[in-house]
Amino acid sequence: MKDIPGYDNYKLDLDLQQVYNIKKNRYLKNCLNKGSYYVKLCKNGKVKKYTIHNLGYMCNPIENKNLVNIPKYDNYRFDTELYKVYNIKTNMYLKNYLDKCGYYQIHLYKNGKSKTYGIHQLVYICNNPTDDISDYQIDHIDCDKTNNKIENLRKCSHSDNSSNSKTFITNKLGIKYIHKTKCNTYKFKLVKNGIRYEKTFKTLEQAIKHRDRVVREVCGEFANLG
Repeated sequence: MKDIPGYDNYKLDLDLQQVYNIKKNRYLKNCLNKGSYYVKLCKNGKVKKYTIHNLGYMCNPIENKNLVNIPKYDNYRFDTELYKVYNIKTNMYLKNYLDKCGYYQIHLYKNGKSKTYGIHQLVYICNNPTDDISDYQIDHIDCDKTNNKIENLRKCSHSDNSSNSKTFITNKLGIKYIHKTKCNTYKFKLVKNGIRYEKTFKTLEQAIKHRDRVVREVCGEFANLG
């Protein structure tokens, strides 16, 4: 018999996969719903449903040194090795999902409200718990959106994050910041912090040379030539 956290009057029989009521000296009847067995537990006059599967996790909490606190979310922990979120109440890991932009994300709940976080955001937050990122973005230094190691992440502005990006697929030349004009010349164009940098050249080589210099000067450590 295993104690059920938060319920002094009940115990879980792992062999029978049933809940035992200590006061009434009998087992509760399992109910079946959508392929899962569940029971109703009472506490302070309130009734709550639990699946037998979840009770099993609750009675056998995971001991994991890689689990760290997630600021402002007491019911969750972040696994710094698996890059996954662990729910303390259900004793289960949440499933990461890949969004249409290529980022792994997760939904966290607090006070009945859901908020979406990128795994890269959680990695940064858990490693820098006192750092406010509300007005910032988290940049992947190597541009690999699935590489969420802390050494590959940095806090930045939207403008800097945009600078450290690959060449858009709409660029017909395949050369970042440069396009060919109707006059068969090559135009360099960069917009950074509301300032426009542009110049037209007769040859592609001239345009690339100018681009490399300006981008490095203007974008600094976030310069990415594609």
